[in-house]
Amino acid sequence: MFPVASATVAPPAGTIRLEVPLDDVEDIGFWQDVNDRGLNGTPLYYRPFLERKAERCAAVITALARAEPGGVLFHCGAGRDRTGLVSLLLLVLAGVRADAIADDHALSTAELVPLFAAMGRRDQGPMIESLMAERGTTLRGSVLDVLDGLDVRAHLLEAGVAERDLAGVRARLLG
Repeated sequence: MFPVASATVAPPAGTIRLEVPLDDVEDIGFWQDVNDRGLNGTPLYYRPFLERKAERCAAVITALARAEPGGVLFHCGAGRDRTGLVSLLLLVLAGVRADAIADDHALSTAELVPLFAAMGRRDQGPMIESLMAERGTTLRGSVLDVLDGLDVRAHLLEAGVAERDLAGVRARLLG
């Protein structure tokens, strides 16, 4: 399964490609608010997104649970924001501790430096770290804040993920 933004990229032979849009770009008011508050591009937008777009997260988790047997790839443009949010949900469902999830997310900043260089774009890491510092937090701290008090399982069930799909995605993750 390949959730992708562009329909022009063909998946490798023998794979199934499925687009599950997470962003809901038509909700201009939400994204304007996220951008005006300087949350976009950071885990600071995860909580508002989870609150307002829970059904979008549920659709992704359901698609991952129902994917054909074998490997599953999910991604966004750079592999940090939307991918980070979906990864956070999956890691919680797999029983990973919050501190390990936060540590894992923080690693993505350094890992993206070569990607931005290859794209000829300025590394966003220092800007994001500065934004976090202005708010009195860090990437790690902001992920811990998202996870604090968040019952991912209940949230996804309420958003429409079936119990069997939660069990299915957990089984896929844990083998």
